[in-house]
Amino acid sequence: MAPLSKLTALVIAAALTATSAIAAGPDRKKPVSGQTIAELYSGKTWTWTKGGSYWGPDGSFQAVWEDSVGLGKWYATSKGNLCYEATWYNQKGDPGGQHNECFRHVADSEGQLWKNSERDKSWYKPKKELAERIKPGNKIASQVRKLRRKYGI
Repeated sequence: MAPLSKLTALVIAAALTATSAIAAGPDRKKPVSGQTIAELYSGKTWTWTKGGSYWGPDGSFQAVWEDSVGLGKWYATSKGNLCYEATWYNQKGDPGGQHNECFRHVADSEGQLWKNSERDKSWYKPKKELAERIKPGNKIASQVRKLRRKYGI
């Protein structure tokens, strides 16, 4: 094969590989429905490295992170967002700080779920997260009660 033909073949192979990689990523134009998001999280606890969050079926949101407690509401949007609005407390007499965050969910062309956070913008497949870190029931209720008593809220 002539050098130019080899170069052309390499360029075409690289372009095809890049196209395949792009196609394998999330299609941001296919958000997951709000109903699907609600089914994934409602009534479940999402465990974190230093705490967790509970997404109540009534739209209530509770979370703990180390020695802080967050209380508020959550909702799912038709654009595939799971959002929470919470006031976080970390000491007695603290008026608390407001924090809002959304996690976007989309499906790729093969139906694979992808997720990202407003903060870091990186997409990932939450397959392991959904299987191992999101569990039915309120697994943080006792921690929330303890911190609410501690901070007088």
